[in-house]
Amino acid sequence: MSQWLVRRVRLMSGLSILTMWWGFSLLAHAVAENEPPLPEPPLSIFAEQPGLLRTFEERSPDGVSLVEYLPPVPTFGIDGNEEPIVDPDAERPPDGRTPASSFRQAAPVAMGGFWAPAAPVQGQPAELAMNSQFARVAVPIGTPVEGKPIWLGISKVGRLELATDAILPDSGQPIPRQLWLVETGFMHIRPLAGGATLGGTFLIGSASDRPYAAGRDLTLMAIAFYNRPAKNERDEWNFSLFYSPTSQLPYPLPGLAYVWRPSEEIEAKIGLPGGLEYRPTEDWSFSVGYTPLVNVNAIARRRLGEQLSAIAFYRTDTEIYFLADRVRDDERFFVFNQRAAVGIERVLARGFALEVTANYLFDRKLFQGTNFTSGRTDVVNFDPGLGLSAQLFWRR
Repeated sequence: MSQWLVRRVRLMSGLSILTMWWGFSLLAHAVAENEPPLPEPPLSIFAEQPGLLRTFEERSPDGVSLVEYLPPVPTFGIDGNEEPIVDPDAERPPDGRTPASSFRQAAPVAMGGFWAPAAPVQGQPAELAMNSQFARVAVPIGTPVEGKPIWLGISKVGRLELATDAILPDSGQPIPRQLWLVETGFMHIRPLAGGATLGGTFLIGSASDRPYAAGRDLTLMAIAFYNRPAKNERDEWNFSLFYSPTSQLPYPLPGLAYVWRPSEEIEAKIGLPGGLEYRPTEDWSFSVGYTPLVNVNAIARRRLGEQLSAIAFYRTDTEIYFLADRVRDDERFFVFNQRAAVGIERVLARGFALEVTANYLFDRKLFQGTNFTSGRTDVVNFDPGLGLSAQLFWRR
C-alpha cells in the first residue's frame, strides 16, 4: 500500500512539473505579445472578499490570455516564507468599497533563490553555507466564470542545500546535503449568498532529503476556510482549519479572526491567524502577521517612485522535512532562523516585479524532534551571518 501511494504521488509530482511548465509558458506568451494594454477590467465578486482574491477579471470579447485569470493565492501565514506580499499599491475601488487586502497573499507565479556564505558551526570544527531555490505556479482549471466557483491547480518545488562537514551530534549522522519540497494540488473557492466565501486547499507531495523514498516521507497541507461579512458589512469574520505534518504544530489547527477595518488606512485581523496592516500615506505601508507557534512576518515598504520601492522586513523562517533514514516515523528535521532584511523592489513589464534583499540571519539552528517545542535532539547551532536573496514574481 505504501509503495502504491508513493507511485501515485510521484505521478502527481510529474503532473505538477508539467503544470508549472505550462504556467510559465503562458506567462512567456503573455509577455511576448506586442498588443497595446487592455483597458482596466471591472471588479468582480471576488474583489468584494477582502483577504482572498483581488480584481478577478472577466474574459473580454477580444480575448484575454488565460494568465489574466491567475489570482493571488492566500497563504494563511503558514506557507511560503520566500514569497512576497502582493499588490502593495492597491487602489480603492471607484464605488468606495474597501480594497482587497494584500496581507498573507502570495503571487500566483513566483521563483527565486537565497544564498548565505559559510558560517562557523558552534562546538564543531566545521562551517555551514546555505543556498535555496523555489518556484510556484497557480493555474485556473477550466475557464473561470464571473460569480461561479473557481478551481486552481497549484504546483511548487523547493530545494535547500546545506554545504557542511558538520554532523548531527547525537546520532553521529552527517547533516543532509540537500533537502527537497515538491507539492502539487488544488484550491477551490466558492462564493455564497450574502457575500460569504467557502473554500479550501489541498496539496500533497514529499519533503525529504530523498523525496518519495517511502510512503512515510509523504506530506500534505490541507486548509478549509469560510469567510462571511460582519453585520456592519464593513468588517469580516474568518474561520479556518489547517493541518500539515510538516508544520510547527503537526496537529489540526483551528483559526478564528475578526477583520476590523475602522478606516481606509487600517486593517486588523484580531484572532488567529492574526495581523495588522497600516497605510498612513500612499507611499508608506506597514504589515505584521502571526501564526502559531513562532511564525512572525513584519514588513515596511516605502514607495520611491512609480516603479521602485524600498522594503525592510523581519521574519522567522522554519523549514521542516522527513529524513529518509530517521529512526522514528514521526521525527522531523527542522531548519530554523530569524532574519532582518532591507532591499528594493522594481516593477518590470507586464506585471512582473523583481525583489532583491540583503539579509542578516541570526538564531540559526538545525535539530530533530517530533515537534518544534520539546524533545529536541541533534541540535546544531551556527553563527549569525549575512545573506542575499532575489525573487521574480508576477502580479498580473
